[in-house]
Amino acid sequence: MSASPAKHPKDLAASLRHNANSLIRKRSIILDGHKTSVSLEDAFWQAFKEIAGRKKTTVFRLASEVDRQRECDNLSSAIRLFVLAHYQHQPDAEPPVNAADAE
Repeated sequence: MSASPAKHPKDLAASLRHNANSLIRKRSIILDGHKTSVSLEDAFWQAFKEIAGRKKTTVFRLASEVDRQRECDNLSSAIRLFVLAHYQHQPDAEPPVNAADAE
């Protein structure tokens, strides 16, 4: 890792600004046995993967959970909102800082 993790959820916005040049990448996932794709910036994908790890689940299972509970039509947007809400409600959570660490 080239940068240390942010120390507070408020740093999520700084992390996302730091990675503002990050391209949106389409990623294939499987939801309840069906293949689909989401388009997310590296910072959001990394954060989503880290949340799944903390919850001791897979990205696919967490995406299925987000899909079942989402209130918007777009799954990619629902994942972004999920990540944001996670860090807003977890005062000790550390959002990723460096999107290069995502892969």
